[in-house]
Amino acid sequence: MVLLNKSDSEILKIAELIWDDVVEAGNTKNWDLFSKHMPASDVTDEAKKDVESQWEEIPLLTSLSPNREFISILRRGGSVLVLWKQCSTKVDGEYLAMLNLKCLDSEVKACGIFVN
Repeated sequence: MVLLNKSDSEILKIAELIWDDVVEAGNTKNWDLFSKHMPASDVTDEAKKDVESQWEEIPLLTSLSPNREFISILRRGGSVLVLWKQCSTKVDGEYLAMLNLKCLDSEVKACGIFVN
């Protein structure tokens, strides 16, 4: 699958499904669901501890609203960055949600998950 050749709407469909899992995983602190779309090389005990630590220390990451507003898709190098305006159910303000997608072994993988 050549991700970079897909239309914005095709990429957004893929990204929305992955981001829905990210939001649910963070809100329920479910590592297995959170790591479901990550490359196998990134699913390590160290990464799990780091994410679980962030869930404990940063209330935003465990209270993401399922509602978000699509901003844009950026294509660069071999990856696609999908951007949304994201809010929390408990933390005031608007945040930038970013999902970095790459095609690895014919599968789309989340190679970066950020909320800032």
